Amino acid sequence: MPQADINHWETAIAEVLPDDVVVRGRRLTDILGKLSFAEMVYLVLTGSEATPGQARVLEALLVSVVDHGISPSSMLTRMYASYGVPIQVAIAGGELAFGDYHGGTSQQIGEELSSLVVAASATPGDLDRNLRTTAARHVAESREAKQRVLGFGHPQHDVDPRVPILLRIAAEEGVAGLHTRLVSYLETELAQSLGRRVPASFQSVSAALALDLGIDHRAARALIISPRAIGLAAHFLEEVDQGHRIRNVSGGQVTYTGRACESNVEEVST
Repeated sequence: MPQADINHWETAIAEVLPDDVVVRGRRLTDILGKLSFAEMVYLVLTGSEATPGQARVLEALLVSVVDHGISPSSMLTRMYASYGVPIQVAIAGGELAFGDYHGGTSQQIGEELSSLVVAASATPGDLDRNLRTTAARHVAESREAKQRVLGFGHPQHDVDPRVPILLRIAAEEGVAGLHTRLVSYLETELAQSLGRRVPASFQSVSAALALDLGIDHRAARALIISPRAIGLAAHFLEEVDQGHRIRNVSGGQVTYTGRACESNVEEVST
């Protein structure tokens, strides 16, 4: 295969014209004031225009993650703010906290849900029954391997209050599809295995809804960090207004565990 010319750029996303910008085949001047932010996000990510139902679900999803109080991301943004850095640096620092432990598992969950739905769809027979069987097998295999089933439970909420509302809106708009149904079956199977209910987390539901909306699972984190940038901006401004400077760990919270200092000073006689 010939090597691609790294000095040549191709994009199907947008083109800058002398008098306009074309985004996914739509003139920006034609859609300004007509498309909502959620509709624009959908257009850019999928290349298609959202139906009213899809736009409502995506709008709810974006609104639900604008802020979540004092969390790792907002703590970092506020710490950076106390160091006197510009707002974009503080926001970027907070956004970098999203990963495998804080707010970023939706990407892995999305990839997992996608592969499980593909497997269930490839199996002959009733699709709904196949989804249930796939969910049961996945929970059993995860438990046998002593691995956590991703996407269930929340450190701060017994039941994440955002989840039932998002699911209701998705059901009302006919957007909830195979991936959302699979999350429900996984929750049922996990409850039967553990003997207690561990509710689906926002991460699993947001990943499932993104997939049912036709959004690539690799963009799942972007649907969280993009709205959260606004929340982090609010934390930055509040921190600055509160006048905190140089947030740090107090000396009493630090224990030195290294080797004791040995004096090498020898008395020199002349």
